Amino acid sequence: MASARVRRVACAGIAVLTALAVAASAHATPVTDDPPPAGDPVVLIVHAVGDAAAVRATAADAASSTIDVRHTFPADHAFSVEVPAEHRAAAEVALRATTGVTGVEAPVTRLLFDVPDDPQYANEKNYLASVNAPSAWDVTHGSSSVRIAVIDTGIDVSHPDLASKIVGTYNADNGGTNITDEVGHGTFVAGVAAAATDNNLGIAGAGYDTSLLGVKIAGPDGDLSIDDEIAGINWAVRNHADIINLSLGGTDYSAAEKTAVENAIAHGVVVVAAAGNDGNSAKQYPAAYPGVVSVGAVDTAAHTRADFSSYGPWVTLAAPGVGIRSTSPTQGSDYFATRSGYTQADGTSFSAPLVAGATALLKATDPGLTVTQLRHALVASASGFAGQGLGAGQVDFARALANLPPTEPPTGVSVQGNSDQITLQATTTSPAVEFRLDSGTWTAPVTADAGTANLAFQSWGYANGSRTVYARACSAYGECGAGQVSTTVDLANTAPTVSTPTAGAHVTGRFTVTAEHPSGGGARLLISGKPAGFAATSPYAFLVNGSQLTDAKHTVQVVLCTTSGTSCAGAGSQPFTVTTRSLHPVINALTKPAISPNGDRSGDTAALRYTLPDREKVTARTITSSGVVVRSDALGTLARGTHAWTWRGVDARGNRLPDGRYTLALQTTSPTGSSPAFGGYAETVGTVDTVTPTLSGLTGAGTTFFPVRDGYRDVFAPSVAANEAGTVTLTIRSSRGAVVRILSARRAAGRTTLTWNGRDARGHLVTAGVYRWQYSITDSAGNRRLAANDQVTVSDKKLVSRIAYVQHRGSSYRSAGGTDLCSTARKRGSTFPYGVVLRNACSPATGDFAYAAYRFTVPGAIRYARFTFQVYGRSAHRPSELSVVIDRTDGGLEIPSYAKVARSGSRWYSIASVPAAGHINRGRAVYVSVLLTGRYKGVNDFDLKYARLRVSYTALR
Repeated sequence: MASARVRRVACAGIAVLTALAVAASAHATPVTDDPPPAGDPVVLIVHAVGDAAAVRATAADAASSTIDVRHTFPADHAFSVEVPAEHRAAAEVALRATTGVTGVEAPVTRLLFDVPDDPQYANEKNYLASVNAPSAWDVTHGSSSVRIAVIDTGIDVSHPDLASKIVGTYNADNGGTNITDEVGHGTFVAGVAAAATDNNLGIAGAGYDTSLLGVKIAGPDGDLSIDDEIAGINWAVRNHADIINLSLGGTDYSAAEKTAVENAIAHGVVVVAAAGNDGNSAKQYPAAYPGVVSVGAVDTAAHTRADFSSYGPWVTLAAPGVGIRSTSPTQGSDYFATRSGYTQADGTSFSAPLVAGATALLKATDPGLTVTQLRHALVASASGFAGQGLGAGQVDFARALANLPPTEPPTGVSVQGNSDQITLQATTTSPAVEFRLDSGTWTAPVTADAGTANLAFQSWGYANGSRTVYARACSAYGECGAGQVSTTVDLANTAPTVSTPTAGAHVTGRFTVTAEHPSGGGARLLISGKPAGFAATSPYAFLVNGSQLTDAKHTVQVVLCTTSGTSCAGAGSQPFTVTTRSLHPVINALTKPAISPNGDRSGDTAALRYTLPDREKVTARTITSSGVVVRSDALGTLARGTHAWTWRGVDARGNRLPDGRYTLALQTTSPTGSSPAFGGYAETVGTVDTVTPTLSGLTGAGTTFFPVRDGYRDVFAPSVAANEAGTVTLTIRSSRGAVVRILSARRAAGRTTLTWNGRDARGHLVTAGVYRWQYSITDSAGNRRLAANDQVTVSDKKLVSRIAYVQHRGSSYRSAGGTDLCSTARKRGSTFPYGVVLRNACSPATGDFAYAAYRFTVPGAIRYARFTFQVYGRSAHRPSELSVVIDRTDGGLEIPSYAKVARSGSRWYSIASVPAAGHINRGRAVYVSVLLTGRYKGVNDFDLKYARLRVSYTALR
């Protein structure tokens, strides 16, 4: 038999046990002569290069089985196939081995993202007002030329609130046009997105006049196939959908689905998807694919994230998802049994079409809007629900409309003045205007007052002559349209004048260039055409280090700039030439960029190392950030070569300098008597820092770890938070105080972790016992802080794998019985003392069974690997079949396997083996029920003497 499918349910009633037993039995291989029933078909997506039909035929021959092609996706170089479940493995192998096949995708699960609710559970919420839909409808009713494709369970095309809105239908399962909705989910989604509005009937759809494309991809039971979804997406794109709504998803990633979504977006379709109803941050697809508008749900009444809504950084925004009112099939359906045509429900499935409707209104205002522009308008205008994992917050229809870039440019643009600060003016019907001069950057949008926008514009930084001024209209939120108007202005700014030095002058060492401009503006100094300084206001003073220039003639010029210095192409002074000849001292290094001159002998000083290319007279100066010299040390005349000066962080009187940054300058001159006299200059920056860093948030106190390398708590990794960067050190000492290990690392501010592997400095494993540990930090200035010390225990235990058996007598069950008079469980009459007889004489068609339920308490462990349920006994009448139901910690039940019991002597039967994860309840309890099904005609029985659980686990020893 093919392995039984895992089934999970929410409760543990007898009716559920019956259903599970039948499900497991339905996949069993009987001992009669009837052929075994086939498993459910499996859909695979095949990525291939070349002709799909040829690839399919080749694979079918290799697999010796039927491989039916369901859909072909030429643009994606893929197709989907359906194979019987029992042939899946062979089909996958054959497909992967087929020439032209580049990959085979296993089936992924997609579910409808709704939380249906009883229509009387709550009154209809005022959610449309919360997203400002009525205000948006005052601006636009949308357009029937805009289409939302609802890819779902179908749509009731005869519904009076939907019939006039549907302009195309497609059934992805059979390629037809019948999209009858047996489930009701798709009809509900369609109504939220675009039910007929202002028609004196039913509800109002978010998209108002927007049209609908109905795509059915689910059967009567709501089962979705990933290839049908992909086919539906592709059909929607071909049939001119503007928005695709996907109120479905799952946690499994699909490359083929992602490609289909990317193709839709590339064709200008906005893809809106529900974020899911798992109530956690696990990614749901297709919502989590890049470019998709992923929609979470909010509870409007509580003004918080809906408790069922998925959330996380992959969610784009949110919309109401609780108490949503919409259309339902008029003939009733599985999810919405009412035949009134309207009902109420919760879920992100119904948040997504609200956003789809809002997007349709935006698209109707300007059909040329791109996916990026539409998405940006939605995101930029959303608000609220900060920190709740709902992206930008709740969608706002009206603000999103106001956030769209205007379609009409300004009606005119003009310029007042032609020099210095000029005024740019534009007339517009839009909320704001932005300006640009030539090919420069656009200014920030300027709010229009009574239809006119005025901007005081600095023209100093732009070249004189004819310049073009452009203007374009913007929304109130700063989105600007593509259309623009322009005019010209003939700039005529006066040039700055240079005062010093004069043309032909000789300069040496550090010298100053001074200049001025009568109208202000910024200025840039150019030395031989290269920038050498900037000043924001006139008069200008530029300090130039001649020691960094070659000894030669240099051209000097000052040009006008904007006061920010972003543009410096303005009028320039008349260039002139000076000759520089200087000494060229070079600072090689400052041994410590920061010092802490507090007298503790840790980081009190730093050495400034420098090189003199000549014999020079040297003075070392300490200068504040405001330019005040606080100390000047004459170092005398020094020979050429490398020297050092000790910076002590004190002023001329020997007092410690305040904390801060200081310029450390070397000013040199030629030796006394030299003619002519030359100067030299070099500088660097040093910092005085006497503030001791802090450590907080220590973790790891009282830890025990096991440094034998077996993958279980092999290291000790305490952490600590520091308020600044520094060298963090972890010191480990023995209980007697001897240093065992010192670990250090340079770390930025924030939380840091150092890891000890239980070994000493020589790499030897330390003996088991208690050790003391302590964090410390030393910043770049030498300030040091110690954290409180604590202890850690080193254990020499290691992991070992073990097997244990937990056994009960058959009669030691928690409960036992049968689901009908013909199925029973009795202690009396048992062949075995303390046993139990399971007997089932019911017809196989009824699905009844006898059962005995047991509670096993498993031994304590570090990790549990696997549980195997076994029974000891025999069948007295004929071959029978035993199944087990295992409780899961998520509240579900699981039927993993079955065992055939032959009519023979007593022996052990292993019925099922499952991974331990998800099956251990509180108190290390595992709950297992053994079922005797009525699979075979006549009397099925099993005389059960012992029930036991084989536990594979890992423990410390």
